[in-house]
Amino acid sequence: MRNAIVLLYNMADERAKQIEALAEHHVITARVVDPTEFNQTLGALCGLEEMADKRYEGSHFTDEMLVMANFKKGMLNRFLDSFRDAGIPSVPLKAMLTETNSKWDSLTLHEELKCEYEYFKQMQAGRRDG
Repeated sequence: MRNAIVLLYNMADERAKQIEALAEHHVITARVVDPTEFNQTLGALCGLEEMADKRYEGSHFTDEMLVMANFKKGMLNRFLDSFRDAGIPSVPLKAMLTETNSKWDSLTLHEELKCEYEYFKQMQAGRRDG
């Protein structure tokens, strides 16, 4: 099995260092994704396929986002729980790499996660109002 990896998007230096330290503690490789790589497939960013030659130069999202791949059973919960234990605010937009989304680029995943996040936020607000 491949090594566990977490992709970090749009993290301020200090925040990235905190999350990288958490990842290292859990034997997870942390990789900061540069906006010039947003056109790469998630599979390529996770080292599962070749990177495309072309750099991305278009507009891009600025939300923080995490993509996690190759996590063994129980690793995801331990990693995410360690944010709370360390007093590090959670990252709302996060996903596990799947066979389907591994073919997507970062921009496509971001749009999907943003829609899901807004949907669940509305669902929670509806429960509070009802």
